[in-house]
Amino acid sequence: MKLRVNQLSTAPPYADLPSDLSGYAVTLDLSHSDAAHEATLGALISEIRARGASRVVITGTPRELQGTHIHAA
Repeated sequence: MKLRVNQLSTAPPYADLPSDLSGYAVTLDLSHSDAAHEATLGALISEIRARGASRVVITGTPRELQGTHIHAA
């Protein structure tokens, strides 16, 4: 399931998200979002996981998101 962040409610209660995401790999497309959307991303990811998503993939941004860490294998 691919979701564009600028097309979603990015504040609780996240009315645009399906209530049951069990087993879905959810891709968040940030290519059309702004800094305000990205600032709320942590809470949105937490909500997606709470609704059962098995994985959250973030695309559309060339920069490292604040609070993320990339470790080389």
